[in-house]
Amino acid sequence: MKKIDLIIPTRNRWDKLQRCLKSIPKQIPGLILNVIVVCDGDKETARKLLTSNNGLVDRVIFVRDHSGSVYCRNLVTQTVEDALLYAVDDIEFLPNSISIAAEKMRKIFPDEDGVVGFKIANGHSQSKAGVAIVGQKFLCRYPQKKLFYPKYFHFSCQEIECLAVKLGKLHFETKAGINHYHPGFYKSESDNTHAEARIFRRKDQKMSLERKAKGLIWGDNE
Repeated sequence: MKKIDLIIPTRNRWDKLQRCLKSIPKQIPGLILNVIVVCDGDKETARKLLTSNNGLVDRVIFVRDHSGSVYCRNLVTQTVEDALLYAVDDIEFLPNSISIAAEKMRKIFPDEDGVVGFKIANGHSQSKAGVAIVGQKFLCRYPQKKLFYPKYFHFSCQEIECLAVKLGKLHFETKAGINHYHPGFYKSESDNTHAEARIFRRKDQKMSLERKAKGLIWGDNE
């Protein structure tokens, strides 16, 4: 693994996105980190990034219509040639967390057939794959390398975790930390994007329960 494409979908969150981007190291020894921001129906953020990103972003993609983080991420995952790291715009990476996770990927999954999850350091969630590095071989299990089940709108990481656990391909790296500023615990972080997401959360959760009842896992039996 020589390169990681770091994918961040965003929508109307300039300040939060800047906090996230500034926490990403500009250089990691022995690794090329390619930061890609996908602006989900957010022309203003795309414009700002293209004119004044201060070297924080390597590629900006503008999606004209509000299409959801699943669609935005899959746009990029289909073209990833090495490993990828998917994240969200309301987190910050703790120092050395990306290099630690990348080294674990090399050590535990030298064939790149695995997932390395980050730990939420500010402690309000135990999700193992909410932010994760995915190796190329694991990614190739998915149709057209669409890592996220396309019928979800926002919330789909649970199926990646389920598949990785089922196959024995998940490593949860406790030393690779992030802070996630969720409005349920940080009231000042609440915004219109969160309000929009709540609408789609209900639909995504209903679909998730229906799929679990049928024993379906994207990338495994579809």
